[in-house]
Amino acid sequence: MARRNEPVRRILTAEDEARVVAAIRAAEMTTSGEIRVHAEARAGREPIAAARRWFHHLGMDRTKLRNGVLVYLAVDDRAFAIVGDRGIHEKVGDAGWSAIRDRIQAAFAEGRFADGLEDAIRSVGGILAEHFPPGDGDRNELPDEVSR
Repeated sequence: MARRNEPVRRILTAEDEARVVAAIRAAEMTTSGEIRVHAEARAGREPIAAARRWFHHLGMDRTKLRNGVLVYLAVDDRAFAIVGDRGIHEKVGDAGWSAIRDRIQAAFAEGRFADGLEDAIRSVGGILAEHFPPGDGDRNELPDEVSR
């Protein structure tokens, strides 16, 4: 049986993963929004459906302002998706996520997985900061590490 972290390690070294976590922490300093990255071997369905399932499983639909964003990776399927909760999706729409998706796809196609994730996290963080700046008493509602 494969170990749970193997899909992540096929695309991110421990140092790469640390860069991704640092990017999440930096982005979340500018917003009340929450960003997560989840990776697994296979989606078992369409990536967007798997991303929505994980979005709920990770409790991302329970943030105070409904402003969580998940970057989902199905490593062996070579697929990914971006899902935003209701609060942020109402402001960004499908077009906003598509632009970020296209940049990630270009970096991933070149094998630059950490770079693609960092760029996506910075972009998502900028969008969240614009619409959901940090407020008084803002706290980190969700873990920052890459989930698997």
